[in-house]
Amino acid sequence: MLSPSDLLPVRELVGDGALEYTLVVSGFHFINRIADLLEVDPEALPVSLRRVEFLRKLSVRAAAFLFRNWDLQRRTYDRTFEQAVDDMRPVFARALGREVDGEFEPLRPRPQLIEALRLALEERDERSRLDRETLAKVHAVVESSLPMGLEDIQGFHARPSDPVEAFAFVGTRYAYRATEEMVQALRGEGYQDLDILDLATAIADANQWARMRRLLGLEPEIMSLASARDHTVLAAAQ
Repeated sequence: MLSPSDLLPVRELVGDGALEYTLVVSGFHFINRIADLLEVDPEALPVSLRRVEFLRKLSVRAAAFLFRNWDLQRRTYDRTFEQAVDDMRPVFARALGREVDGEFEPLRPRPQLIEALRLALEERDERSRLDRETLAKVHAVVESSLPMGLEDIQGFHARPSDPVEAFAFVGTRYAYRATEEMVQALRGEGYQDLDILDLATAIADANQWARMRRLLGLEPEIMSLASARDHTVLAAAQ
């Protein structure tokens, strides 16, 4: 299972820059899960047309045209650790009902990670259409479903009977296996398209956080909405 020790070889090469690597890794977990759960095709060109060389080249040129003005230059982060924590305080208090108390100290060398966590909290707690009970359920399922070894990502495993929990379980173990039947089951429970989008986002967010906090050695309660009982169960499982 992921832990801060997994960052040690990277730290030997890039020092505290290894902290930023966790943001990149967890970011890919976030994006890939949304794409897989919602069956977003990675290519704009339909499969049936990809064998036509002229159309493939045309799609590449079109993509290059769209992205040609993107500024990918690395920028200097101008906020100090103290400023980033101060920015986090009101969001943290609204989300968890208590004040910040040294939880982010491991991120002192890279305060931009605190801003990333703040933006994730704002998105989850202030913009999601889902109620807190559903969000807490998603976080609890994600934490308990994280793969512990190859056997957890290969073969088939029993899914929870609850459609939301099943969606979160598959989205954590192997999101590419999400099916239309699973989406229809959510619709049968009253979830509309925007609700399902928010569910996929919540699952992606919980997966991003679960991996980041393990690599950084942060406490699970910083971002998780799982109840105290859930945390006890999850701690035993980990």
